[in-house]
Amino acid sequence: MADWTHVFKAVLDEHEISYVSAKGNPAERAKILKSIKDAILESDQAKDASTMLPGNNIRKAIRTYYLRFLEDDEDRDLEQKIIEGAHKLTSGAGIITVDMVKGRQDDKPLDAAAFKTEFSPFDVAQKLFKEEIGEYDKKHRDTSDLRSMGTRTKLVRSWYNALSPDVHEELRLVAEKWNQEGALSDAKDRYRSRHQKKIMEDFIKMAGRTMGLHVVMLVAHDRGEGKMPGTTIWESCPRKAKKTFTLATKDNKKWAGESQDRLADWLNEAEYSLDAEDQSDEEDEKLPDLTVEVDDEGYPCLPTGFESLMLKNQQKVVRKVFQKAYAVISNNPRAAVPWGHITQDPDHYLDMDCIPRNVVIKDPSHLQKEAISMIFSLWKYRANRNEPIVRFVGYKEGDFYDSLAKKGDVSKKSRKNPKYVEVSSDEDEVLKKAPQANGSSDEEDDLESHTPSLSDSCPKFHMGGDTVGYLQSLSTLPTYSRLLATVQKLSKTQTPDPKGKARKQHLPVWASWTWSEAYLPQNMHSDIQASSVALEELGNYVIKSRGLGIIVVLGLGLLIRECCCAQEYEADEAGDDVPQYLGDSILGFEVGDKVEEAIIRIQVKVDAMLPDGNEKQMTVGEEVHMRRLENKRQVKERREAEQAKVAEEKRVAEEKRVAEEKRMTDQRAATSKKASSTNTGGKGKGKRPATDVDDSVMKKVKTSAPPDPPRRSTRDRAASKKFKN
Repeated sequence: MADWTHVFKAVLDEHEISYVSAKGNPAERAKILKSIKDAILESDQAKDASTMLPGNNIRKAIRTYYLRFLEDDEDRDLEQKIIEGAHKLTSGAGIITVDMVKGRQDDKPLDAAAFKTEFSPFDVAQKLFKEEIGEYDKKHRDTSDLRSMGTRTKLVRSWYNALSPDVHEELRLVAEKWNQEGALSDAKDRYRSRHQKKIMEDFIKMAGRTMGLHVVMLVAHDRGEGKMPGTTIWESCPRKAKKTFTLATKDNKKWAGESQDRLADWLNEAEYSLDAEDQSDEEDEKLPDLTVEVDDEGYPCLPTGFESLMLKNQQKVVRKVFQKAYAVISNNPRAAVPWGHITQDPDHYLDMDCIPRNVVIKDPSHLQKEAISMIFSLWKYRANRNEPIVRFVGYKEGDFYDSLAKKGDVSKKSRKNPKYVEVSSDEDEVLKKAPQANGSSDEEDDLESHTPSLSDSCPKFHMGGDTVGYLQSLSTLPTYSRLLATVQKLSKTQTPDPKGKARKQHLPVWASWTWSEAYLPQNMHSDIQASSVALEELGNYVIKSRGLGIIVVLGLGLLIRECCCAQEYEADEAGDDVPQYLGDSILGFEVGDKVEEAIIRIQVKVDAMLPDGNEKQMTVGEEVHMRRLENKRQVKERREAEQAKVAEEKRVAEEKRVAEEKRMTDQRAATSKKASSTNTGGKGKGKRPATDVDDSVMKKVKTSAPPDPPRRSTRDRAASKKFKN
């Protein structure tokens, strides 16, 4: 029997840090215990008879396991009392601590209307500890008696007054924070879009009615990082003039436009800038190091000291990690991550293996502690396997920085390698020292410094350039060329998911425009299972737009090209840049045929997505493949027909056998009946045996009598005499 702590050690280790850090927050620990319990009971190991699970109280067993990791003595003693059952959490004010208030200070009301009036410490306590107050009310008041509703406020006030002075002070600080920050950003956006017009117009009219004021207001709001603030002008309607103040003259119009621009610039630099906020925030005077390092390929590394940061700083680090990863695929470190597009269609932009299942990816400033903890746990898992913690598979149109196009004449040069010219060592040194023509600016050099020298045969070299020409150069197979041409006819927009959810799909890591190697990984040449899985992922990928289809075509083309390279490899003629594992590669004609079959299957799916006006003609290879499928279908139908015929013959034979058995049974029954009637007839007086009577003679006697003449009425008889004469 296997101990449950060893079987589910991965689950327990995943929640260890969050459980220990939830000191003084019993509600948070209860959520963590429920998550662990559900994960254990829903797993396949729990259904295995060899796994020895704890008794009925699984949560108690999990608490006992985590007891060894608690460093604080008070926290350990409290957990020990809960486990022993000697101390039960009550709803009294005595259980509320300063750590509990700090842990819940970010649980603001979701409705922006709640911030119309300022929050008091008492209001904050009612919002943060709603469940505790409810339990306290149930214990000290008969909730079934409606007449006792008036005493609820008194009970809540007495509960609040019983809190410690330290808790009162912390609640006062939280109230000041809420009143200063206001509602959440998304709640502000919703409330502004619904009520801004009515509130501003009502205020302007009220100011005119009560004080006779003519109001001109210049207002602005934050639209998020990477966007300029939104500005509008509100003013009173004139009583006698035909036009408002901002539209009266050209100078007024110019002033209105310039004032909005100046306000937006000032807010963007002074109020909405992250740097200015960090400098002005007293709490962040000793701000920890929030820098994110990158590896040799530019992907972000796992942040150090992340778990000890506050929630606000963790959100900033998460934002920087995604920004670094987006710079890899966009080749532009200044491009902002399109969070709005990512939230709507994450699998088009992100590798879904980098995102936990239960986390809805959105702007990191909106992520809560639980979601960030799950994201960081997945980052640690991927970092231990030497995988990028975050990887993008797509970018927003316009974000890609094409360094070749910025150079002007360089983009017009041919991509073909120059002819080889033998030079001496002295000439070689002179060529190295010679300056390059058409040098770029300092800004372009800074951008290009992030990208190392690449081979022109890798996808990353052609990312943002002539991608179609590169795809055409990968293979000359007719089926591959037709698939590429068909994919280009697809729509750029995404096809909506009928289930309304983002489908989690997988592609090989090398099936991407960020692949910077000239050849596929070595495991594709040595492990047949790896190549089969990669081909299966390419064949099962759901293509919803032209961009996703191009990525699938890229993966198929790279695989076909690799098969050709493995077949044509010659150790004597291979250069230094050609890997030696091509000589022992398992990629050959068999894998190439499978790739071509996968292309034909994908072609059928893509054809179904095209409008009816597009021509859908099949090539010779596709016709052969479809003919094979038709032959298999006909063979299957003939086999089924033969099986049905044999089954019908068996059924008819069985029916004949049953009918014969029934006939024999009836015959035996009739014979036994006659024999019994003969025995009983011999004992009577003056009676013949039943066997002397012939049934056929009796039937003849009965049927030999003439039938009765038909009866006729008097009218019929008279009519017959008349016609007879």
